[in-house]
Amino acid sequence: MFGKVAGDGVAGILSQAATAAASFAVQLVAAGTLGLSDYGVFALLLAMLVGANALHVGFVCDGFTVFDRHDPGYRSSLVTGALLVMGACVLCAVVLASTASRDGPWLVAVYAVLVVCRLLAETVRRIFVARVNFGSLLSNDLCCLSVTLLALAVAPALFGEPNPTMLFGVMCCGALATILTGLVQLPGEERGRLRPGVREFPKLAGFAVWRALQAGLRPMTLLAVRLLVAGAVSTAAVGVLELARLVVAPVQVLINGSGSLLLGKIAARERSGDERDPAVLGKASRALVFATVVCGGVLGGVALVLVPPVLGKSLDPVLVFGWVAYQVTWAAGLPYVTEIVARRASRRVFRIRLVDSLVGLVLTVAAVSVGATVVVLPSLLALGGIYTVYVARSAVLGQRFLRTDEVSRC
Repeated sequence: MFGKVAGDGVAGILSQAATAAASFAVQLVAAGTLGLSDYGVFALLLAMLVGANALHVGFVCDGFTVFDRHDPGYRSSLVTGALLVMGACVLCAVVLASTASRDGPWLVAVYAVLVVCRLLAETVRRIFVARVNFGSLLSNDLCCLSVTLLALAVAPALFGEPNPTMLFGVMCCGALATILTGLVQLPGEERGRLRPGVREFPKLAGFAVWRALQAGLRPMTLLAVRLLVAGAVSTAAVGVLELARLVVAPVQVLINGSGSLLLGKIAARERSGDERDPAVLGKASRALVFATVVCGGVLGGVALVLVPPVLGKSLDPVLVFGWVAYQVTWAAGLPYVTEIVARRASRRVFRIRLVDSLVGLVLTVAAVSVGATVVVLPSLLALGGIYTVYVARSAVLGQRFLRTDEVSRC
C-alpha cells in the first residue's frame, strides 16, 4: 500500500512537472523574445487563462471528484456547469484580449480557442486524478509536453518572430494533444452520457460555486494585481513582476502536484468512512514548506546569476524571494484547506481565502497608491496567506468545520 501511494505521489508530481514544463517553455520564450511591454500583455492574458482554469477546476473538476460523476443526475448537472463556466470564461477572455492588446482579431480568436481547449484539457486531466490513475495522467501530460515543444520549435519557421498570438497558438497545440490522448486512454464510461441537465444542479452548485470562487480567488487576485500595475504604472512593470515570478514558478509544480494527490486521497478516504488523522496533515504541511523553501531558494539564486546574461533582463532579489515567500504561505495552508474541501465545507474555505485575498489586495493598492516600487508587492501578497494558514489549521484541529448545519448548507 505504501509503495502504491508513493508511486502515485511521484507520478502526480511528475505529471504536474510535465504540464508546468510545457507552460514554462512557452513563457521562457516569451520572456526572452518579447519586449517588456508585450511580455506584460502576454502575462495579463496568461493570468486570465490561469484564473479561468481555476474557476473551471473548482466548479466542474472538484465537483466530479467529490460527488459521484457516474450518477445520471450529477453527471448531467456537471455538464451543465461546465458549459456555463466555459461560456463565461470565453466571454471574459474575448473582452480582455480585445482591450489589453493591439495585435488585432487574430490574437482574440486564438486566445478564445485556447481558453476552450485548456478547460477541456484540464477536465480530462482531472478525471485521471479522480480515478487515482496517475500513471495514465503522466503519460498524457508527457504527450502534451512533447507536442508543445515540437510546436514551439516549428512555429517560428512558419510564422516568423514569436509574438503573443503565435505563443498562444503553440499552447493550443499542447492542450489539444492532452484532450485527444486522454480520450484515447479513458474508458467508455468516462466519455459517454454527456448530456446537460439540472436535476442535481442545486445540490452540486451548493458545493461547486463556493469551491470555484475559493479556487479562483488566488489567480484572480494575481490578475487584479497585474491589471492594477498595468493601469497605474505600465505593462512593462507587469513584465518585470512576471519575469521574477517565472524563475521560481517550478516550485508551484511541487505544490500543485501534492494538492491534486491530497484531494484525491482525502476524498476517497472520506467516501470510505475512514477515520482522519490531523497529525498527518501537519506533517504534510511541514514537508511542503521545507521543500518550497529549499527549491525556491535554489531556483531564485540560480536565476539571479543566469537570467541577466541569458535573457538580457535584470532581476531584483527582493522581488524574486518575495514570490518564494508567497509560495511558502500557500504550501503551509494547502493540506488543511484540502481537508476542509474534502468535507464539502467549501463555503468555509471561501471565507478564509477571501480575507486572505482582500488583505493582499488592500496592501497592494496602498503600496501602488503611495508610489512604492513593485518589488514589494509579492511580499505584501504573502502576508494574507498567513491568515489562511492559521485559520484553516485551527478549523481542522478544532473540527469546527464539521458542524452539521454548515456541511448541509454547502
